[in-house]
Amino acid sequence: MGGIKMTAVVSNRDKVAFCEVADHYHSNKVLFGINYLKKWALERLASCAPVPSWRAKFHKMRGVNLGKNVYVGYDVIFDRLHPEMITVGDYSEIGDRCILSAHTRGSLTTRQAYPRTMAPIKIGSGVSVNPGCIITQGVEIGDNSIIGIGSVVSRDISPNSLALGYPARVVKKLEGVGELQT
Repeated sequence: MGGIKMTAVVSNRDKVAFCEVADHYHSNKVLFGINYLKKWALERLASCAPVPSWRAKFHKMRGVNLGKNVYVGYDVIFDRLHPEMITVGDYSEIGDRCILSAHTRGSLTTRQAYPRTMAPIKIGSGVSVNPGCIITQGVEIGDNSIIGIGSVVSRDISPNSLALGYPARVVKKLEGVGELQT
């Protein structure tokens, strides 16, 4: 009986994407791979950690810029490749199952027409991003704003606003906000 051969199966798409990102960071591919696996493990831990402050700590260890007293819900995905491009201000809340993606790219066949792009995401202080929202690259959400459940934020939201929908749009200006309620 012959021995079982174990071979790593990595698609051409994965190889191209991996090399593209490693080159972007001017990183040795082996070191980049080790760092990526470390960040992936931290993200998995953050997704299921039972205490919100632990989830925030794991995401900070990945490179996400979180202010003080930030609530991070379960299964939140901060950009897996570029977590350092995301900033969340003090006292903000990111609800369960939100996705914040600071990059986009086309498939192997559309790369020429739709190349990889990256832009930071900035969420101000006192912002509430309700569960199931998607925040796309280059978006800035002003202080003390509320993003409604399941909204897709693809453009800037001014401070002190209630925004919702697909795409999210401001439906109401909020008055009397900005004071820390203890």
